[in-house]
Amino acid sequence: MKKIIAFSLTFIFLILSVANVNAQASESIWLTADATSYKTEEIVLVRVNAASTTPIQGFTYQIRYDPKCLKPLNAVSPIAGMNGLQLPQTTGLVDASFASTTPQSALGVLSEVSFKTLGGCNTELYLESAALAIRNESGFAAPLEGITLLERNIPLKIDGALGNAQVPPLADAGGDSLSLAPAETTTQGPDWAAAFAVALLFFIVIAVLAVVIFTYRRSVLRT
Repeated sequence: MKKIIAFSLTFIFLILSVANVNAQASESIWLTADATSYKTEEIVLVRVNAASTTPIQGFTYQIRYDPKCLKPLNAVSPIAGMNGLQLPQTTGLVDASFASTTPQSALGVLSEVSFKTLGGCNTELYLESAALAIRNESGFAAPLEGITLLERNIPLKIDGALGNAQVPPLADAGGDSLSLAPAETTTQGPDWAAAFAVALLFFIVIAVLAVVIFTYRRSVLRT
């Protein structure tokens, strides 16, 4: 009888241990896409997914892309109450963050990101970082620990031929739509009018000084 009880307790312990491991492994974030082959000027739709048993009040992620092949357009979240935080964008890196005033379920699609293909190339999207946020006991935002990043790479093959530029419908967004256009830097050519004016002023000053010096020397020689 004791052997049976001991065996039963050991079996229950093993089941609980496996369940605990599976629960930890279920805390994860990963990327998915409907397709990996596109034509030029078509829209690539990528989803950031999560599986967590803990309600969250925000999330953030960064997706690396090749600016020669792709142009980021926007990002939305289908989770009701998740509002996008407008962040400055760096060329080659999508940086998105969403927050909610109330806890929300994080089981399924967290966000959808759209890109426009720019020309023929083989490239990929890479989930550089991602995190889920909760409110700690002190009432401050804190990252949820134990999150595993699963599928991080989405390979893309883009044909140089012109394709359909229609934007596929995004999931019904519960919050704001984030613009992901990076800040454009414009380089201006030299202002020739200003340069000419400065040069002209310089020569006028030199001429005036020359006349003053010449006049002074003549007056000194006469005396």
